[in-house]
This record gives sequence, structure tokens and C-alpha cells, in this order.
Amino acid sequence: MLSRHCLLKNVSTLGLLLAFSATAHAGITARMGTSLPDAHPQTLGANKFAELVDERSNGDITITVFSNGILGNDVNMTSMLQSGTLDFTVPSTATLSSLNPDFNIVSLPFQFDDSDHADAVLDGEAGRALLASLDDKQLVALEYWENGFRHMTNSRRPIETLEDIKGLKIRTMQNALYIDLFNGLSANAVPMAVNELFTAMETRTVDGQENPYTVIDAKRFFEVQKYLSRTAHAYDAQVLVASRKFMQSLNDDQQQLIRTAARDATLYQREKSRAMNDELLSELQEKMAVNVVPDAERVRMREALEPVIQQHTQALTPAVVEQFRAALADAR
Repeated sequence: MLSRHCLLKNVSTLGLLLAFSATAHAGITARMGTSLPDAHPQTLGANKFAELVDERSNGDITITVFSNGILGNDVNMTSMLQSGTLDFTVPSTATLSSLNPDFNIVSLPFQFDDSDHADAVLDGEAGRALLASLDDKQLVALEYWENGFRHMTNSRRPIETLEDIKGLKIRTMQNALYIDLFNGLSANAVPMAVNELFTAMETRTVDGQENPYTVIDAKRFFEVQKYLSRTAHAYDAQVLVASRKFMQSLNDDQQQLIRTAARDATLYQREKSRAMNDELLSELQEKMAVNVVPDAERVRMREALEPVIQQHTQALTPAVVEQFRAALADAR
């Protein structure tokens, strides 16, 4: 027969176990995947988002970040969100165009003047309408993050004129617009996932690629690429996306906490992206042969791409095109 002391001890232990069990049950855990390394603004932003959610929920909601494509590429992770096996990721708008082709409007070449111009359009009604278009795709699109203006690198020659692009095998995102864009510049577009790209350039399967400075540096492309040409041919935005299944598992206050943390993480991420792109340009100039493409040649590239722009614009919802073009004009 148990003594009174043992009974009290057992009751106390049981109480602690029940309390621990209740606490563990109350805690909400989530997983977030990124396709880029820890040093890239995408993953820095993801870590900031996780930190803000943890702080503001007093530890009740914990987000673990898996970086550098460990959970798959943007396409894989977006599909995981839709099935509810992943909770957050940050795909490019080019990736999201497979779910809604209207996202291609963000990637059209030579349309944003600078980052502030992009912010004004994407944070406004035109950009928000695109985010809302994912509501019926088992996704909740929260905010636009910045990858930055894209520039070309290659191992064969500097790109100083439109003609210098001709014949280069250029890796592009797995997106019809980008494939047509580089074929339209007389390059040979080779679509592939970014995590396969270093080896492809090292073995000369492709001659070059196009990305913002942050990706060029984080992926160490300068080790297998000699020339960096500042074309700024397109602006690349990413979207912080949540799984609808995960968001619906939260109460209203928790959902609002996620949304406000997402907004604050967005401001942090954009600031880091812009500061890093500025800093990295000077560092890349010490590792690669860097040249500025003259504005007159960028105009020629834009003119050469007019058929591609028209083709892909015609494939979009007319009301979306009209709203977006009005927003671009109003923000200038």
C-alpha cells in the first residue's frame, strides 16, 4: 500500500506531466522552406519572420526554417504547401505563374524603374489583387519580398551590345516567359532549377545565367563565371506564401499575428536585399569582369523583346494588365 507521501508525490508528478502535455499540445509548430542559402536575403527574411512570430506569440508558435533547397525547389515546396505538408515558403512570382499566369506580369522585362517603383506597384491594389488570386489554390499569399534586378553572367564574353547575347547558352528559370525572353534576345535558353546551375556552368553545359547580385554571390557563381554584365533586364519578386491548411488551423488572433509579423519581416527583408545588392556589387567587381550595359543598348534589347512582351501580355487577363499598367504609370 502506498504511503501518503508517495501518493502526494505521484499526484504531483502526474500534475506536472499533465501540465507539460497540455503545454506541448498548445504549442504550434510550423516548417518553412527556402531555396537559397543562409546568407541570402530570402533566408535572412525567413529567419526574421520566424523570430518575430516566436517573440509575439510568446513561444506558442514556432517556425523552423529549412534553407538552401533542402526540402526541394520552389515548385516542389509550393506543391507541398498546397498539400499541407509544408507551412511556408517564398517562391518567385515566375514560379507562381504556373498557378496563375497573371503573375508573369511582374516579370515582364524593362518595366520597373527601381526598387521603390516596384514597392509602390506591388504593395498597392494591383499587387494585392495578384496575391488574392491564390486564395482558391490552397495557398495564402502574404507579402512580396525582393530578389532584385536580374543581371547576366557568362564564361565567354562581356555583354556590351544586344549582339553579344547571340548564341550564348543561358540558364533560365523553368518559366515560359523567361525562356522566350532569352530566346528573343537570340540566346539559347536552358531552363533548370537553380540548385543544378553551378555544376552546369562548371561543366560548360551552359555558358551563363541571370540573377540578382545576391544570388550570384550566395551561390558562388563567380567561381565558374568570368563576366558580369549589368543588364537589369527584369525585376524579380518573391512571395511569402502560407499553406491555407496551416492558416485555417489558427484562430483569428493567431492569423493576424502571422500577417503583421509577415509585413514587418518584409520590410526587413527588402532592406537587407537592397543593402546587400549594393555591397555585393563592389565585391563582385574584384572577382569578375563587370561592365555596365549602356542605356541605348538596353533600349535595343527592350525593342527586340517587344514581340515576346506582346505575346505574353496577350495571355494575361486584360483587366489585370490594365490595372498593372495604370499602377506602373501612377507610381512614376
